[in-house]
Order: sequence, then structure tokens, then C-alpha cells
Amino acid sequence: MGKKRDFIRKANTLIFLLFRILIPIMWDKYRFRFKYETSKGIKQPCLILANHQTSFDQFAASAGFKFGINYLASDSLFRHGFKSWLMKILVRPIPFSKGSADASAIIKLFGIIHQGGAVGMFVSGNRSFFGEECTMKQGIGRLAKKLGVQVVIVQLRGGYNTKPRWKSKPNKGKMHAFVKRVISPDELKTSSPEQLEELIRNEIYFNEFEWNAAEKIEFRGKQKAEFLERSLFYCIECKTLINLSSKGNEFFCTSCGMRVQINGTGFFEKINNADNCPDTILDWGKAQLEYIKTINYKDYLDKPLFSDENIRLSHAIRSKKDELIGKGEMELFGDKIRICGSDFPINKLKDMSVQSYNRLMIYMEDGEFTVDMSSRSNAVKYMICGYHFKNMILNIQNGHYGY
Repeated sequence: MGKKRDFIRKANTLIFLLFRILIPIMWDKYRFRFKYETSKGIKQPCLILANHQTSFDQFAASAGFKFGINYLASDSLFRHGFKSWLMKILVRPIPFSKGSADASAIIKLFGIIHQGGAVGMFVSGNRSFFGEECTMKQGIGRLAKKLGVQVVIVQLRGGYNTKPRWKSKPNKGKMHAFVKRVISPDELKTSSPEQLEELIRNEIYFNEFEWNAAEKIEFRGKQKAEFLERSLFYCIECKTLINLSSKGNEFFCTSCGMRVQINGTGFFEKINNADNCPDTILDWGKAQLEYIKTINYKDYLDKPLFSDENIRLSHAIRSKKDELIGKGEMELFGDKIRICGSDFPINKLKDMSVQSYNRLMIYMEDGEFTVDMSSRSNAVKYMICGYHFKNMILNIQNGHYGY
């Protein structure tokens, strides 16, 4: 009986065709268009890979195909009772855990392909934080070769400036998607997994600011910078942390008076004390990471680098609702994260990720935990600095930083 419950049928094409009714709505709200001429003739079975910019990318990437697609989806989406049940019934996603190599998800993926279906994946497993595609998960070349079906690479453009993951309200600009490349089964046979991985990485990669420097698409909105402090926490001018804030189109430091605004094309314009500020969120994010890399974890063994109040800590159980553990304060030390009185040793962290705006997922050897923060809090700083401290403690060179 267990195997029968775990079996996932290929996606219902009729349901996905009904979803295509949403495209006029997406056009009105996001001015979205799929270039259908690029997806003409593509059939099942296939593996569809795409970059990841917004929370509705699965709808945008699906819009160009005349069949249903089973997407890999984080298992955290399966903990919401009726909504999760309805999602499973309608779109039949494949659940996977970000905190481990999920063999059950791979088995289900192969099962969909054997049924003659299509599987969709966002290969970074992460929506863009700063306008550039996040690091692609390793192993996609080997997986594509083993599946042996055509690989369809979809690229989404304009999504980051339309609805960045730190922003509550969308801007109105232009979004579009198209099939950038199709890798045939014959090409899979003659290419090594490493060659395929490099090819997919190059075709998937997208830099929103580099693209719009040429396109000059205007993204309209009165709150283009609102909540940017959910991603950026380092002031380039005064070299302080956690003093950044936003209002409307402006982003500023409450410590030194640095002030910039985001213009219509998504670039920064300097207002006050901003001589060293870069032109883009992406370049600011890179400078932020380089600064974090200079921090020594040993300096924060007895005092926290960061702390936040009004925290909710829950135990995350697959396919069930989170179980509340407690409420209180979160502190990041050089060797641990202390949350609501419980210590999570950094050297034992398996993974960390940020979901939605400010939810931190912590994956330990003894379980998965959810940390919900207040609306203007920054979960990204805990992820980046937590990984940095782990890399230092374990002497990991060229380590991962969560994105």
C-alpha cells in the first residue's frame, strides 16, 4: 500500500491547458508573454529545465507547452493541509528535500518519464536573490544522460525586476519566456555528464541587469525599493551591518545617511553620501559577500554577530504541518545559531535556505527546522554568514553560501 501511495502519475494535460487561461491575467498584471514559436514541435517525454526568478515561474515556464508538467517542488510546500492536498491532486508535483540527496524524488522523476510524461526543474533550486541565477545544483548532467530524453531549456527574463523575492508588491514592466535550447537524445549519448552540466549551466545562466542595460525596459511602481533590506544588510559606505532600510523607491542607511533610489530600469541612482555605492543590486550583493568573507568566526564565539526578536521556531515534518517549538530570539554566533534557547552547531549544519521573504530553513542531521521572522527581518544574513562560518570551521575552500 505504501508504494501505491507514493506513486505519482504524470501531470494531467487538461489541467495545464486550463491553467493557460491564466496567461491573459499574467499579461495584464506582469505583461508576460511566452514566445510560442520557440516551443513548437516539442513533445513528451522530456526534461524541462529553467532559471528561477519568481514564485510563479512554474506557470510562466509551462505556458509554452501543450502538455502537463510534473515539477519538482520543495517538500515544505506539502505542509499546508488542504492547499497542499489540492496542489497534489491538480498538478502532481514531485516532492524533494533541499537538505539531502533525495533518492525517492529521483525514483518518482524516472517514473514520470517512464509513463511518457514531462518533468520540470529549476536547476538552481533557488529563486534569484540579487538578479543573477543562483548556483546550479551538481549532478544535472548525469541525471539528463541517464534519463535519455530530450532536454528543453527555458529561459525566463524580466521576472526579477517585476517581482524580486524580497519585494511584496510587483512592478509593472515586461516578462517573457522562450525555449533557448533543446538537447536531443543523440547529443546526450555523445556528451559526457560533465560536458552536459557545463552546457546546461551556460544556457540556464541569466543576469537581469546585464540584459536590461541593453533592453532598457521600464518597470513602473511606487515602491521599487520597499523591503530591499530583506536581501541587502551591508552598508557599503560606513561598513556597518543591519542599519539599512527602505521606503518607496529609496534605500538608505540609518547610520551614515547613505541614500539611493531605484530607477525605472532597476538600477540605483545616488542621492546622498553614496559615492561608493554600485549601480545594481547584484553588484551590491557581491560586495556584501566579499565583506562577509573577511569576518572571522572566532571573533563571535562569545557575542552574536546578528540577533533578531519575534522569532517562531518550528520542527518541520515532511508532508505534515510544522510543529511549533517556541517563540523568542535568534542569535548568530561564530560556532552556533541560538534560537529560542536551543543551539544549532554550525559545523553540523547540512543545509540552510531562505523561503518566501524571511523564512529560514535549517537542515540538521537530527531533523529540519523552520524559523519564521518578522516582516522586515533579513533571513539572508543568517544563511550567508552561517555558511561562511561553516566554511571557515571546516576549512572548506570555495564553499557554498546558500545561493
